[in-house]
Amino acid sequence: MTATIISIAAAEPLAVLDGWGWTQGTYVDEGSGRVCLHGAIRLCAPVPGDAQIVEAVAARQGWGTGWNDAPDTDEKMVRALLAKGIEITDDDLKGTFGPQWEAVVWIVRRAAVLTEDERDAIAIARSDAWDAARVATWGAARYAARDAAWDAARDATWGTVRDAAVCVVVWDLASEKGPFTFADRELLIGPWETVIGLPPTLDRSTP
Repeated sequence: MTATIISIAAAEPLAVLDGWGWTQGTYVDEGSGRVCLHGAIRLCAPVPGDAQIVEAVAARQGWGTGWNDAPDTDEKMVRALLAKGIEITDDDLKGTFGPQWEAVVWIVRRAAVLTEDERDAIAIARSDAWDAARVATWGAARYAARDAAWDAARDATWGTVRDAAVCVVVWDLASEKGPFTFADRELLIGPWETVIGLPPTLDRSTP
């Protein structure tokens, strides 16, 4: 049964456009204060990090920032889309982030409220072997046709937490022999797990 995970009532982002106006090419125009589609959503997201999740889903479904900024998109079209309300379901999230979507969402939401000390601790915990692990992770994502999910997880996160999010996209693809090994997986999730903990839907026995 499909469940709604993120819901934003139509009136909220429409009220933002009423008060601020609509623009293209930027989330918020510094001069006029006008906002784009996803700038309005960012001001209404119910949980920190949800706007980035919505944006990743929207990009996959064809109403992302590129759609807002397209020459043939106008404010009337944006308002018509928002008038339907924003409803992001578990099916939407699975289609965007893959089978470990719950873990990706958990990381994105937790990343949105990281303290400066937590960010610093995660960055310090990185190792010199990360580049090779990233390459192996990307290879696994492409081989399993999860490269779009890998991109979405990367784009929905930022800074020192991207590696944790993209790691869980291919979590179940790790093996002893690789090319994406259990060791690669540990390198990428390790700093996040050490400081914050493993997403509750994942464990080392996850198939």
